[in-house]
Amino acid sequence: MPSQKRILVLVGASGSGKSTVSDLLGEKGIPKLVTSTTRKPRLGEENGVHYHFRTIEQMTEEPFIEQTKYAANIYGLSVKEVEDKLGKYDIVHVTLDKNGAKVMKEQFPEETKIIFFKITEQEMVERMKKRGDTLESIEHRINFSRVTKELEPIENTDLVASHGTPQEIVQQILEEFAP
Repeated sequence: MPSQKRILVLVGASGSGKSTVSDLLGEKGIPKLVTSTTRKPRLGEENGVHYHFRTIEQMTEEPFIEQTKYAANIYGLSVKEVEDKLGKYDIVHVTLDKNGAKVMKEQFPEETKIIFFKITEQEMVERMKKRGDTLESIEHRINFSRVTKELEPIENTDLVASHGTPQEIVQQILEEFAP
């Protein structure tokens, strides 16, 4: 019998809307899997809410489903975080990069549903400018997206979110994947 548990994995480039949709899913009562990072907290970020802020040593001691290095920091999703939340909830969500999404699908093939947020490079630039990113940061993110092919959907994507407001995309996700 297939699992009724669901892990909604949000994947997309900077400015694609995945963070807004993540916030809206949280408001709908769908808990977020909180990833860990070695980077320092930004103003307003809370440990255990936005990220689990860890040292490099802590990131090597604990088992992780996936880890990635970006801008000299390590990011990852711990096995414990996934197991704890799936033990409590039928549906959870997480924002991961393409590699993280692939690994999650491999580790939890029945539960994982990948939602890819489609955006053009031009839309990406406009949205990052609108949210106040520096030109240097935007240039870095654009180059990163080109190298990683971040603007192309990954294999095994279950839904491509490319049209509609964030609220409409959340509704589509819930209609499609809520157990």
